[in-house]
Amino acid sequence: MHLTPLSRSTIASIVLISFTLLTGCDQEQVEHKEVIRPVKLFEVKDPRQQQLRYFPGKVTATEEAEISFRIPGQIDKIEVKQGDDVSTGQVLAYLDDRDIRNELQDRQASYELARAEFERASSLLTKKVIAQSSYDTASARLKSAEAALKLSRDKLAYTTLKAPFSGRVAQTLAEPHQQVQAQQPVLILQSSDRLDISIQVPESIVSHVNAKAVNNGYQPIATFPGAPGKEFPVSYKEHATRVTPGTQSYEVIFTRMAPANMNILPGMTATVIIDLARVMDTQWQPGYFLVPVSAVAKDDVDNKTVVWRFDQNTGQVTPVEVTTGRITEAGVQILAGLNTGDQIVTAGLSQLYKGMPVKPLHRERGL
Repeated sequence: MHLTPLSRSTIASIVLISFTLLTGCDQEQVEHKEVIRPVKLFEVKDPRQQQLRYFPGKVTATEEAEISFRIPGQIDKIEVKQGDDVSTGQVLAYLDDRDIRNELQDRQASYELARAEFERASSLLTKKVIAQSSYDTASARLKSAEAALKLSRDKLAYTTLKAPFSGRVAQTLAEPHQQVQAQQPVLILQSSDRLDISIQVPESIVSHVNAKAVNNGYQPIATFPGAPGKEFPVSYKEHATRVTPGTQSYEVIFTRMAPANMNILPGMTATVIIDLARVMDTQWQPGYFLVPVSAVAKDDVDNKTVVWRFDQNTGQVTPVEVTTGRITEAGVQILAGLNTGDQIVTAGLSQLYKGMPVKPLHRERGL
């Protein structure tokens, strides 16, 4: 049997048809392969176990004082400048003391004369040469001269301004050679070893705080914009029982040692994170869950408010109708539709559909 050789054009056609069929099969397999979408999940927590609230706050100095001279005069010299750290008893400024020193010398001379006259009167009274009244007059003059001398010495000491506590010079309010009055502020001194954080707490929270139910060992957390990712425990210091004007909230102050190697200054902003479950009456229940705002969406079909719940067993998501309350700084109040432990999607809700297979998004370390 004799076979006719195939032409080159026939062989090329066969190869092209085979390649086309194989490519079509590959495309069909790719089209039918469904990609499992990663989603960011949020776990619904029991509001009685964890009720984190974020309160904006302001940093203040634990101690702050306007430092001034107790007597009027002309400033001779200021020994410090703004931003300087000072210790207790350190000299801050001087007044021109020439007039006071001259006065002190005059009072010293008057005192010495009065003392000599008193001693002479005492000797003469013993010898019964002078009357008792003359002795009493000399004694009174001595006491008056002694008081005047002490007053002059005090005035001389008042010409030196010293730091009443250790801290930092926040601001200078006067200049050398300036005439100042008594009690006129010369500089502002602030403590630097500790700092306070003041926040405003609304009456809806304050009214449910029970002093007997507060966990005394609990410390809220403070964060600062200048230290992202760092948390600093703070301790309760005091609170106001008078409402802050213009608001329905009360001032609460927390304190802590100033963080090392950080320049946290009075006037800077901070955020205090408080777990209300640690400070509120355990019998009081909010009656709602808090979830991120991004986890709640509107169903375009029936205009219902829904969240997308993730089923860990099937790996699929399902829309769940919920009843919402107010929107707070901590999130949206969910009054009905969710249970403790539910996991809901918090991003990309518009791309989801019922029964869609997804997988939890796990961030890599460092991201």
